[in-house]
Amino acid sequence: MNWLHFRCLCTSLRREKSWLLAWIIVFSFAASMQSIALEGTSTLSGRVVDLDGNPVSGFGLSLLPFSPESVDGTITLLETRSDEMGRFSMHNIPPAKVRLTPVSKFYHDSGTSGGIISVKVAALTVYRHEYSPWPGIAFAIKPDVHIENVEVRVKLRNYIRGRIVFLDGTPLHSASINVSANHRTPDGTGSGNSSSSNETDADGYFKYYVDEPAIYTMTVNYHRLSATADPFLLSNGENKEELVFTFDSLPSLPDVPTGRVEVSAEASTSPRGDGSAWVVNPANGHAYKRIRCESWDDANTQAVAEDSHLVAINDAAEQDWISKTFGPNRCWIGLTDYVNEGEWGWASGEPVTFTNWAPHEPHDKDWGEEDFVSMGLSGKWFDVGPASIEWRLPHIAIIEKDNTSGKTTRTK
Repeated sequence: MNWLHFRCLCTSLRREKSWLLAWIIVFSFAASMQSIALEGTSTLSGRVVDLDGNPVSGFGLSLLPFSPESVDGTITLLETRSDEMGRFSMHNIPPAKVRLTPVSKFYHDSGTSGGIISVKVAALTVYRHEYSPWPGIAFAIKPDVHIENVEVRVKLRNYIRGRIVFLDGTPLHSASINVSANHRTPDGTGSGNSSSSNETDADGYFKYYVDEPAIYTMTVNYHRLSATADPFLLSNGENKEELVFTFDSLPSLPDVPTGRVEVSAEASTSPRGDGSAWVVNPANGHAYKRIRCESWDDANTQAVAEDSHLVAINDAAEQDWISKTFGPNRCWIGLTDYVNEGEWGWASGEPVTFTNWAPHEPHDKDWGEEDFVSMGLSGKWFDVGPASIEWRLPHIAIIEKDNTSGKTTRTK
């Protein structure tokens, strides 16, 4: 039995000139050692429960570095989601000061959303201060330990579950949308509005989370199509399970300001693709599509099957067009130095004429060679490898084709 010194950083409210760190609590608890994938890293496992102690499924948890630049959620070490019994686990955690938080606001799917109230480890429970300027609960992870039976207590947010269909009832599936919501209190004393990007599933459903009971009027936008649902009252603790938005159109996709949309039989048979249409960039005539994937290799295999290649971004204008067309997502792109370390090239064989690296990238960290590139939520590029934490985060890739594009293979 080994002891892990677990330092929790708590904050208190100071309404003077700045937020100040009030104290550091140092305590120890038993943690059993077990074999983990990477030397020097640790694991964290337990379950997520609601305020009544009931297991919460589908709740997303993130580990963020405890640093000012990570407050907006743009830097993520790990993400996971609780299973049907509320259980979760995180592996290959580097020794560092971290914050356990709900998933980033950009993470939209069918999961459950809410705020972390407390974290219980052994006999000690640490509560998040109500007025803390940082979301989640901060602590320090020591190397080579396995922290078990952690109880994360959360307060769930109410949600609105919507579905988008065309006039003939066909769902808008696997599409990036924008959702806006206007709300007012029943007595008319308060009002507000909010909006965010979201994504529909294979049946056209999406979830939109709200923080307060009110009368809501919601609008969804997809390219040039828009639909508004009838106003409805959402009471305290209530969820809206079925809200239908109907586009005044048949499911023939509209033109978009930056290009035109083409749907081909090829797109409908793509392996494990998300069904997205090919979108043509008028600046270069190339067609692009977003696909779902498990890894860079999986994305490359799918691209080859569609006689295309992982996207090659050749200038700032193309980078801007891709970001605007496909929205903020962690996604794989075709840049790699797999063949020759340090010699970056596109999977399509095109020369590298433009880069958009994040600060301090590219460089290999302690996780071994990082030969592949993902694009983050901000559009910046990160080099990653199979042993790095970030390898499991992207589940989307952008593929590209033109009349001369050939199949690409990975060889070394």
